[in-house]
Amino acid sequence: MFRFMRDAEQRFDTLRMTIHDRQVEARGDTVTRSDVWVRHPGSSRVVVGDPDGQTRAARHAWVIDGDTVTHLDADAKVVRSRPHLPIPRGADSDDNLPTFGRVYRPRTPLPAGTLADTFVHPHGFCRNVLATGRLSLAGVTTGAAGREMTLVRCGHPRSAKVLVDRPDRWLLVGADRATGLILLLEEHVGDQLTRRAEVTSVALDEPMGDELFALHVSGDIRRLY
Repeated sequence: MFRFMRDAEQRFDTLRMTIHDRQVEARGDTVTRSDVWVRHPGSSRVVVGDPDGQTRAARHAWVIDGDTVTHLDADAKVVRSRPHLPIPRGADSDDNLPTFGRVYRPRTPLPAGTLADTFVHPHGFCRNVLATGRLSLAGVTTGAAGREMTLVRCGHPRSAKVLVDRPDRWLLVGADRATGLILLLEEHVGDQLTRRAEVTSVALDEPMGDELFALHVSGDIRRLY
């Protein structure tokens, strides 16, 4: 199953996805929405904002047009542009490195450490998180996006965060049965749900123009570099 999920992005030419992420914190619940567009090879856009997409402008936007990455931080009112840096040469070598030491080279990059990257490029999450816990199949269901997914439960995965490195921590992950994309990620501590990130819409192989991957900002936004 992990091998199938690893190649998820190979099964479409374009992708449009919306992710709703609800986290339970001491200050109360927080909900964000991530809108993701991918066009192979090399063009992607991720916009993070409020869940309804209407009450407030995007808080963050990340765009790559093949060679240049542009990141807008609307809260700080700054935008940054820089060349996209590929992974070090040889890091994804199949001949010189063991499986656990290889770096996955995506067809189209997404911002590292985000739900968008985890859901569209599940390879690292499967290898570094799911494979470190006790795994069991939890069934098959239909997600909010109307797509059938396989549910996998992972008990006490390895974590670098001390506060949640507890023996009663477990994850529930839903993988799309047709593509291998992650459609659902739940984090639990005992009986308490602490996070639920779910894909609410998916569209594959729709036409996407170049204008979608151009980021336009207002005049009060400072360009740092």
